[in-house]
Amino acid sequence: MAETSIILHHYPRSPFAEKIRIAFGIKGAHWGAVEQPRMAPKPDLTALTGGYRRIPVLQIGADIYCDTRCILRELERRIPAPSLHPAAARGIAEIIAAWADRHLFACALGLVFGLHGDRFPPELHADRARFTAGKFDGWDSAKMKPRIPELRIQLRQYLTWLEQGLHDGRVFLLGDAASLADLAVYHPLWYARNNLGDDAGLQDFRRLTAWLRRIEAIGHGTMESRSPAQAHAIAREATPAPARYCPDANDTYEQGARLRIIPTDWGFDAVEGELAGIDRDTIALRRDDAALGSIVVHFPRDGFSVTRAE
Repeated sequence: MAETSIILHHYPRSPFAEKIRIAFGIKGAHWGAVEQPRMAPKPDLTALTGGYRRIPVLQIGADIYCDTRCILRELERRIPAPSLHPAAARGIAEIIAAWADRHLFACALGLVFGLHGDRFPPELHADRARFTAGKFDGWDSAKMKPRIPELRIQLRQYLTWLEQGLHDGRVFLLGDAASLADLAVYHPLWYARNNLGDDAGLQDFRRLTAWLRRIEAIGHGTMESRSPAQAHAIAREATPAPARYCPDANDTYEQGARLRIIPTDWGFDAVEGELAGIDRDTIALRRDDAALGSIVVHFPRDGFSVTRAE
């Protein structure tokens, strides 16, 4: 399948979308970009996903990949070189990525909205409060402000760890090549720097700021803008690829079972469909959409709750 069949549903200021855009740069990928709204409603996106509205979402024909972990696994499968997984440190890369996506990003997010939340429109605060079910102090900047000193200390501790990790002059976090670890650490710092400037404190960490410049220089590969209507037409005309069905011995869901998948951290929008594929890392549901036809939506297993649909 040609690389140009890869479509990313994103918006430019999304930090998690930046994680994928840099991955495209590492891979030298050609990709289509569909810009989606920053806030709900997102009808052109949820028509493809069945309700999931977190950004980014990857589309390849009638296969839809949700969450950056699932997206990166599929990208690695389709464009294996250069790999995002260092051969000698694959598990370490996954551990660093899990920490950065959750803890480093949450710290950066808290500082951005605590220090400069008044720069964002009230409707964005309201949307994010609904989206996260009251987490992050309900995205209320006034409630976040008392936590600023603690968050500054926490972020500085994280930046110190990263600076120490680069002390031996290595080019990237795990060696001479950029990896999943670099992608996951970069996007929270990209978000903090773009929204806080010097308030992020990055200028005090010489090795880390040099590393940030190296990641930024990778770029985003070759992008071609697409419209939501074009993306829908591609999905409508395509047939989903056969999904891998390799259940764990502890899995209790039979192929074709009607299931319901919901994120466990934020964005609790449920997606229902028939089980099309499952393995250790991913689960895929088939949906039949009146306008788009048969679509298979893929999720990572980590961070998502799976139950039988009632």
